[in-house]
Amino acid sequence: MKHLTVAVLVFTLSSIGFSQPKIHVDKTNIDMGVAYNGAVKKARATIKNVGRDTLHILGVSTSCGCTTVKRPRDFLRPGESDIVEVEFNSTGFRGKVEKHLEIQSSDPKNPRVGITLTVDVIEELQPVNNASVVWLGTVPKGKTVEQVIGLKNVSGKVITLTGFKSSSPDLSANLSARRVMPADTIRFTIRITPRKTDYISEMLLLETDSNKQTQVPIRVTLLGVEPN
Repeated sequence: MKHLTVAVLVFTLSSIGFSQPKIHVDKTNIDMGVAYNGAVKKARATIKNVGRDTLHILGVSTSCGCTTVKRPRDFLRPGESDIVEVEFNSTGFRGKVEKHLEIQSSDPKNPRVGITLTVDVIEELQPVNNASVVWLGTVPKGKTVEQVIGLKNVSGKVITLTGFKSSSPDLSANLSARRVMPADTIRFTIRITPRKTDYISEMLLLETDSNKQTQVPIRVTLLGVEPN
């Protein structure tokens, strides 16, 4: 009788372990290829429950606000699968970029699964001296400050700047439509007037006629302070 009880207990415990959920992700390293600065790249990975019990997807987190995720269904029954859709916004990045996302689930043996995203961000109009992000320091509220920006055409073809868009009426540029010849550098002035005493981050999008890099993003940052 004692041996029978032990056998039943062992069988019960093994059955509990055998009926656990188990997550499987088909891609844990995703090469998103080449992106022109300002473009959005998309990728997807498949999640499957290869266990014997329902898998609960507890969450999906990313390492950067530049990466957004459309999470899969909350519950996957044994044998079911779903898609994780990822978008990476390359605005402001340059060169080799690596970002990460993590899937949290009820898999007791593998509760956190990481996915690494890699992308090579390139430019046709390249900001001189890393001017894709401009820090203007501390600026008194209400005072207009200027900064000269340079762009070099590294594409090997003629590109026309057709205009710009600004994230704020307080940020502008003295930029009219102009052609930029291969290997040439153009310079123009940006102006911004802070209206508050706080950290300020605005975006200037230079528009081009290129079918590869349609916009050249330039982020302008400063700290607004009270005037003396």
